[in-house]
Amino acid sequence: MKREALAALLVTVALIAASVLGVTVFLGAHPLWTVRTGVIGSTGGLVVYAVLRLAGLRPTPLAISGGVALAVSGLVVVQGKAVFVASFAENALAERFWFLGWFGVMAAVCLTPSALAAVVLRR
Repeated sequence: MKREALAALLVTVALIAASVLGVTVFLGAHPLWTVRTGVIGSTGGLVVYAVLRLAGLRPTPLAISGGVALAVSGLVVVQGKAVFVASFAENALAERFWFLGWFGVMAAVCLTPSALAAVVLRR
């Protein structure tokens, strides 16, 4: 369990470092949001992972759920950005989807590798 927690913490630190270095900007986040969404989203993903693991959820279903959450939040981000840009920055709802979607992306990106690391470490 200690190795699993350490792996999840390392995943979170790596994601925060990546957001500070601007990797999320390269992937489509707004430059003003990159650190905020990275830190809050990754930390939120770590908290969700810890709570669900302590509640007794096995790592395999958790990894599958994280992958589904990543796909859905990624779709929300892509569509939100496309609609916002197509509206010449006038659609505030699309901007909110784009902005809040990045929190979901970062949380899911934290949750999924943490759960996959738990699967590997348990063998």
